[in-house]
Amino acid sequence: MELKNMEIIPEPEWERLIKELIAHKGTAMLMGATDSGKSTLARYLIRNLVSKNSVTSFVDSDIGQSSLGLPGTISMKIFKTAKDIEDFDAEKIFFMGFLNPAKNISLMIDGTKKMVNSARKDTELILVDTTGLINGEHGKALKMGKIRAITPQHIIAVQRYNELEHILTMIEGITIHRIEASRMVKGRSRESRVRYRKERFDEYFDNTKVAEFLLDGVHFFYNGKPLMPKEADFKKGTLIGLNHDEDTMALGILLELYHTSIIFKSPIKSVRGMNRVVLGDINLYE
Repeated sequence: MELKNMEIIPEPEWERLIKELIAHKGTAMLMGATDSGKSTLARYLIRNLVSKNSVTSFVDSDIGQSSLGLPGTISMKIFKTAKDIEDFDAEKIFFMGFLNPAKNISLMIDGTKKMVNSARKDTELILVDTTGLINGEHGKALKMGKIRAITPQHIIAVQRYNELEHILTMIEGITIHRIEASRMVKGRSRESRVRYRKERFDEYFDNTKVAEFLLDGVHFFYNGKPLMPKEADFKKGTLIGLNHDEDTMALGILLELYHTSIIFKSPIKSVRGMNRVVLGDINLYE
């Protein structure tokens, strides 16, 4: 996805937010309901922070509609120059294996923390985008769990009315920036979201090769836990993560799973170091 081709019309308070982030730095976690425009705001902030010589890391944990990485992943990139913005693709990914964050809230929190910790090694300013899950016990548990895990200095709350206040009133000791949702943001239909995910996967797996990998020393994981897969457990077309320990090297499409080997399609250049296959709920052939 290329950021340079996206026209973003800023709201007046966005400039004030940029000045605050440059002055105080730290980790800033964005929150907002679905179609609130938080991802658009994140892209605007990245572009303008970099233009003001502020190196910025972006952690995208919006697994359903990720703008940086692929759907079903938590991703990260460090932006230093305008060229980095033109190449709006992830440097690191953490494969979750599902699109609904409510499926495994603890894994969502752990994956986000992992990426934020990685970003903190190299940058003082980190933006963290989140999913639109804000309601009910799941929404509260996910957002508060992430806050406790990544200990942000800023909360950027994008809301139309007061839909985040039930979470914001629980937060102490963190600067909260309340931002009115942009009037320019339009809601997207379910069909549009499904189409977007398909386009991202089609682009990623274009011109990929089929590979067979022996399973000696390889461990399988599903939903954050190890398992012993059976050939019938997962269908052809299942999206998989090809990992070295917890680090996802690339994604793949499962073609065949035998007792001693796995056949998959992937853009991965080398399987050296691969010792873990993460199986997911996403099937690209259905």
